[in-house]
Amino acid sequence: MVEGPSARAYAMRIDAKLKGEVVRLFWARSRRLFVSPKVVVGKRVDRAESFGKNIILKLEELAIRLHLMMYGTIHLYRLDEPLLKPERMVRLWLEGDRLRLVAYNAPIVELDSYERLMSRLRVELGPDPLRSEWNPEEAARRLKASGTKVGIALLDQRVIAGIGNILRNEILFRAGIHPERHVDDLNMEEVNRIVEEAKRLTDMFLKRKIKGERIGPILMIYNRFRQACINCGGPVKFYLQEPIKRKTFVCERCQH
Repeated sequence: MVEGPSARAYAMRIDAKLKGEVVRLFWARSRRLFVSPKVVVGKRVDRAESFGKNIILKLEELAIRLHLMMYGTIHLYRLDEPLLKPERMVRLWLEGDRLRLVAYNAPIVELDSYERLMSRLRVELGPDPLRSEWNPEEAARRLKASGTKVGIALLDQRVIAGIGNILRNEILFRAGIHPERHVDDLNMEEVNRIVEEAKRLTDMFLKRKIKGERIGPILMIYNRFRQACINCGGPVKFYLQEPIKRKTFVCERCQH
């Protein structure tokens, strides 16, 4: 599953390579084409950005939104390069004068006006730690108001956009909070600690993604259930948190 830092790293690579290109060919396999695909041809790529787990290409007044979920990928090719994957897997094909962007197996490919698309995302998603308008106070308010277990709340994109399962495990471990705690039982110091870790860790993950480095070496709890807790040496418990059935790792000595 692509999390916020991975989506931002994709957007940064696309922005560096495609910014300023004029679209010469556009094709998409999607039911979310809310404007005619024909009008994309001739548009200039202004920038690529991310919002939560979404990658957005701004083409003048238009925008393409990609959500890769579990198995989607994006590749940039020179025009003379062959595809790395079968054409049946292509969901988006965007070609400029120099380069071609191809999205494979992307479950969501959307074409709409930029303003309409971004307005909807701002309504549907919580604050994104990687965007300039990040608002930790609003993130804390949404977390406290979510009305569920904190381990579930952190995966709700309406609370904090871009948090996936790896991040939520690492955030809670570093904050010393048990995933089964109900948000109603958290005091504001604990809520703020979670929000601070969300920002710190998304920034840390992004820096490694940009450098092409694996995040594995900095994981302190995720997938460590056969190893001792890195803090106290105690056992790391693994289970599927109900009702979301997501992989959960916890040290019950360090997380309360």
